[in-house]
Amino acid sequence: MAANTLERIFSVDYKSKIQPIVSVCKRGEELEYLNGPEGVTIDNSTGYIYVADCLNNCVKVFDCNAKIMFKFGDEEGEGKMCHPVGKGKRGKGDLEFDYPRGLTFDESNGEVYICDPRNHRIQIMSQELTFKAQFGQDNLKSPIDVNLTKEFIYILDLSDPCLHLYDYNLILHKSVISIGCNNLQVIIHCSFHIDNSNNVLITNNFSNTISILNSQLELIHRIPITHANGFTVDNRGRVIVVCNRGEHHLIIFDNFLFY
Repeated sequence: MAANTLERIFSVDYKSKIQPIVSVCKRGEELEYLNGPEGVTIDNSTGYIYVADCLNNCVKVFDCNAKIMFKFGDEEGEGKMCHPVGKGKRGKGDLEFDYPRGLTFDESNGEVYICDPRNHRIQIMSQELTFKAQFGQDNLKSPIDVNLTKEFIYILDLSDPCLHLYDYNLILHKSVISIGCNNLQVIIHCSFHIDNSNNVLITNNFSNTISILNSQLELIHRIPITHANGFTVDNRGRVIVVCNRGEHHLIIFDNFLFY
């Protein structure tokens, strides 16, 4: 990591399970800095962390210790990006989107689930990236993130806000309007994650926290993070967060999940 990259060490007490984290937290156009990061994911086969660096019009790739490796997407020609937060051509048809946001894939079959907020739906692509199905138009208002468990498809809806649970026949199982009781209502969500015990981690940009809910969606803890806009979890349980206000940083927590 470049010498002028700011690094900070934080310590947060969560039942002695949170270890120090590294935060790369300088805003800028240089390779090692971020400017408006909007999303993050990890390739567990390599440990590489991929960040959609929205205002720098590219995707930046960091190693597992948040050291910058390379970037792509800002080169001229085919594949050049402009404010990347999702994917796809704008429209209302199959594999067309209006402000696409969160996505996930089914490791069992390679299918990709993509939130299409302004078309009020989720679209599913096959492993070959062809259109397979869409659902949710009757129930979803502004879906912005999606996660899968063995039993259900969980969808975070910004407009209610609520969590919708669909089964794999694409039928609505239930909707949870009051997420985590009174202090999680009327909030601004961006993304969420479900761990192996069906605990839910969900960003809350109203209170500037990541809220941790149990499997009954009851609030059990909050981690203070300002404007967490996206996060992912690697196969070691580390939580990787991007924040797009203030210092525009990439943060790595060391294992505070319930595996």
